Amino acid sequence: MKSNKIRIGQAGPIPFRLVLILLALLLNGCAGKPWTIPVSEDETALITRTFAEMQQRDASCSCCLDAKTTLSWDGPGENRSIAGFLQLMLPTSLKFVALNPRGQPLYALVSDGQEFQSINTTLRQHLIGKLSSLATKYQIPGALLSENWGYWLTGRLQEKGAIIEAIRRDGSDRGVWITMQYPDGSALSKTHLLIRPKTRQLLARVLVDHQGDTIATISYYERQGQDDCAPVGRITITDLPYGSKLRIDFAEILTDRSFAAANFRLKVPADYDVQVDR
Repeated sequence: MKSNKIRIGQAGPIPFRLVLILLALLLNGCAGKPWTIPVSEDETALITRTFAEMQQRDASCSCCLDAKTTLSWDGPGENRSIAGFLQLMLPTSLKFVALNPRGQPLYALVSDGQEFQSINTTLRQHLIGKLSSLATKYQIPGALLSENWGYWLTGRLQEKGAIIEAIRRDGSDRGVWITMQYPDGSALSKTHLLIRPKTRQLLARVLVDHQGDTIATISYYERQGQDDCAPVGRITITDLPYGSKLRIDFAEILTDRSFAAANFRLKVPADYDVQVDR
């Protein structure tokens, strides 16, 4: 497969879809079950306590992230990537800016978790609207826009309102899988979390909708440091249709930034064409 850098304006909607995948984790498909037998009662008590401590630890970590970011898409007939920078403020505020090789903005997307703005500097276009309209337009599972995907992109635990349904061993001996069951009315039905109790690290999460289908499998790699709040350096998102895969690489990660809502609004030139997508 030929690899090429995507340029806004040349590739049409492809960059937008890649950024949208980062925003909403557009995924479909069915994954195999990597977990096996339940752990013992003694192990259940210890793991449950460790898991609670991991959630408390993650809640105390910085709410913001600023990093150089490369999105790489590997699918049938194409192998593409787009580079830029990502800024996050938990739980749902996001900014992604795609840059050309000279460091100039080509495309920008911001969202507060409910609404979004985007600008395309090549087309001189400004698009605003609700995330729910994007979900309908691009056939994105609604659950991926209604949960705290900021935590999913940072490899943090945030399972408010969920209860532990089962704890099972991993088939590859990487750790244990904790199945979380969400209350009625939640966007998701379950999440399966792969953790390594000894190091207290989250390795992967599998998101399941109310039809029992896996809508995302997200794996975390390359923790940047040994402290409890060390960010991940790479995320892979698999179980895409036709065997496709998305990889997100972070570099020069900063977690000591302090953002506000104003950081997630775009300044748009007056002569840009405005389109409203409601």
